[in-house]
Amino acid sequence: MAEERLQPELERRLRLLEDPRNQGEDFDGMAWAALIGLGVLLPILALLIGRMA
Repeated sequence: MAEERLQPELERRLRLLEDPRNQGEDFDGMAWAALIGLGVLLPILALLIGRMA
C-alpha cells in the first residue's frame, strides 16, 4: 500500500494545533456555570415544565 501523506496545509495546521502554546486556557467559573446551566439545568427544567403542561 502506498504511503498516504496529508496535504501540506493540513499538516501545517495540525502542527499548529499540537503546539502547547496554542492549546488555550481552561474554562473559567462563568463558562462552567453556563455549561452546567444550559447543558443540565435548562433541559431538566424544560422536562419538568413539559410534564406539568
